[in-house]
Amino acid sequence: MPTIPNFPPQLLEEHRIWHHTNHVQSNFVPFGWGERFLRFHRQFIRKALNWYGQQGLDNRFVAPWQQVPEAVRNAPCYNRSAEFRIVSQPQSFATLDELGRFLESSQIHGCIHETAARIYREPEINDFDLAPRNTVFYSIHGLIDQWYANWEAATGQRGAGRRPFLQRDERT
Repeated sequence: MPTIPNFPPQLLEEHRIWHHTNHVQSNFVPFGWGERFLRFHRQFIRKALNWYGQQGLDNRFVAPWQQVPEAVRNAPCYNRSAEFRIVSQPQSFATLDELGRFLESSQIHGCIHETAARIYREPEINDFDLAPRNTVFYSIHGLIDQWYANWEAATGQRGAGRRPFLQRDERT
């Protein structure tokens, strides 16, 4: 079930507006953007998954990836050294903004969306306006949110240790 049935138009619009308002036009990711990106997506995903759960839909379809799938990691655009830093050295990011800006400037976030759209034959995964109605969007952003939580834990930031999503065995 890649496309979520009856996905609320107001949620699509909220995501669309955020991205069109905050779209990065060049390789330079402005200061403040990274923190806004991570915080927006954390709250957006929680809101969307709350709605999803109320519909009685199967949570397994929107489970966060535990790691980037190998097929995505093998894409020419994928930056393995960026992934290594994010996963193995989260404390190397002095601020949440630095982490978020790195996700974008290293092109790891964009590559994941682009490659997932191609390998799953779901072009909307790579479309700001439509991606949230696709289950893979939540797998991607669930993983990114876990990277955010790992950064919080590694740096002792507020919210450290909380799990943004239920673990797979807690969903039934």
